[in-house]
Amino acid sequence: MNTVFSHIVTKRLSKEYENVATEALAFVLDSSESARNGLMKLLRGIEPDLPTLRFRTQETDGNARPDMWGFDGTIPRAFVENKFWAGLTENQPVQYLRILAQHPQPSVLLMVVPTARRETVWRELRRRLVTEGISVTNADASVGGAFYSLATEPGPILALTSWERLLSAIDAELSEEPRVRNDLLQLHALCHAADSQAFVPISPEQLTDQQTPAFFLGLNSIVQGCSGTGRNGRHFEHEGPPADSHLGTRWPIPVDPWPKEIWRMVWDRTHALAESRINALMVAL
Repeated sequence: MNTVFSHIVTKRLSKEYENVATEALAFVLDSSESARNGLMKLLRGIEPDLPTLRFRTQETDGNARPDMWGFDGTIPRAFVENKFWAGLTENQPVQYLRILAQHPQPSVLLMVVPTARRETVWRELRRRLVTEGISVTNADASVGGAFYSLATEPGPILALTSWERLLSAIDAELSEEPRVRNDLLQLHALCHAADSQAFVPISPEQLTDQQTPAFFLGLNSIVQGCSGTGRNGRHFEHEGPPADSHLGTRWPIPVDPWPKEIWRMVWDRTHALAESRINALMVAL
């Protein structure tokens, strides 16, 4: 699926996928009550007692800037945080939950991610809650249009859904609104482009940045550690490429033959498998 909108963003604004998608989503919601009803139906599937909300972007609270705010009058009741392949910021999710907790409840922090990232992002969200000592209940529950949700001790609910589920929920509520449906189609195409072109080519600046070879050397150390742990524990076989292999660069990196399990992970084009295997191997270290 491709459109003029997704083509322009892909070619000229590839580092702004999340900001562009957020503004496009806000435009659709602002243009159509039916679209807002679709998002509210998804949010009420997570928390049935949410009031009807109006959505805005470009709002801040201190150094925190959630992508989209859902207001009940002047009271924030929901944050919608949109992700493609960027990592979590230092404010996510703990600071966002604390901001919502300062206002009347119930409230929801909804994370929107590609389906392929749902497992790894959710694990990282849970880990950060544990690190900050935030207790939860009903953990990992699948409710409404969310893959996962949990209730936090401060009050707000943390939930995670996908772009596909979010846009489908909105689309299901649209009636005879061809213009809005066309806008939503454009956003669908942008999300598809962001998923299919997740790995952007290295820029000229990155090629001359000394952090680039340091990154590859560090990655090689991680893989070697995973390899040693796996072999010592007899978790996988000792097979792989010849010892003079190059790890995605022109710099020769001396490596022992990598286990075929790691090569399968590195070269598998399915993002979900690659991410889950990396996390599993990191835990093993």
